[in-house]
Amino acid sequence: MRIADATSYRNLVERLHMLNERLEQASREVSTGKRLTRPQDAPAESAEVVRLAAELDGIDQYRANADDSGFFLHVAESTLNSLHEILTTIFTRGSAAANSFQDASVRRTLAGEIRSLRDEIFSLANTQVRGRYLFAGSRVTSPAFAIDGDAVTYLGDEIVNAVQIAGGLEVAQNIPGSTAFGAAFSDIEQLLAAVESGDPAAIRSALGRFDATLSSLGRVRTSLGVELAKLEDSAIMLQAQETQIAARRAHVEDADLAAAITRLNQTQTALQAALGAGSLVRRLNLFDYLG
Repeated sequence: MRIADATSYRNLVERLHMLNERLEQASREVSTGKRLTRPQDAPAESAEVVRLAAELDGIDQYRANADDSGFFLHVAESTLNSLHEILTTIFTRGSAAANSFQDASVRRTLAGEIRSLRDEIFSLANTQVRGRYLFAGSRVTSPAFAIDGDAVTYLGDEIVNAVQIAGGLEVAQNIPGSTAFGAAFSDIEQLLAAVESGDPAAIRSALGRFDATLSSLGRVRTSLGVELAKLEDSAIMLQAQETQIAARRAHVEDADLAAAITRLNQTQTALQAALGAGSLVRRLNLFDYLG
């Protein structure tokens, strides 16, 4: 075989190899809809796709944190709303007991009603959801409050559990029970003692503490509303970030299907032509050998 023939064969093989690679790449783009199907296709762009995918995973985690926190905060909101209603009812019963015309039996009945309402609050204070005591601070595996007679004791701590719901944004998952319930239990204990003693002045003095307690509860509910607003803000922020990242990822990763199909057809045609030329070269070389 002449040197020119060897060169022709080598060039043919190289061209066939190149066309087969192009055909494989175009076929992958058409079948997957992705321009980047292997890291070696474009190392820098593939690395960017990996980074963008990690950012999307981070957004999913933020959303999971927000959903978890939102659940606990909405339960807390509902609980504190109930607390406000019950405290208002207790105030009404105490006001009735402060009437100097009430006899001892009526006061005993009112004391029993107040104690029953207090027990409802005690149950609310020990609200447990998803295996966590909501108002125990960081001591989520143990009841937040204990009761002995009319005295209620806080067993939790003052730690506020917080999680990230977006870059640089945290939200509280709980409100310590001492903040939300502590003053209420103290007021009720004093009111019960005054009602059972039958002293209208002492009852009025105990009732006078309720204004401050209800105002404090209002501030706690407002702070809870702030945390819930953070969740709404983070949802909007994360959606915007996800849209931007997904658009960038699609720009880097997705194939232009029309262009990919055109390249596939062109490459198939070129490959067929190259194979035909190869057959011709082989026949010519055989004739040279026979001659």
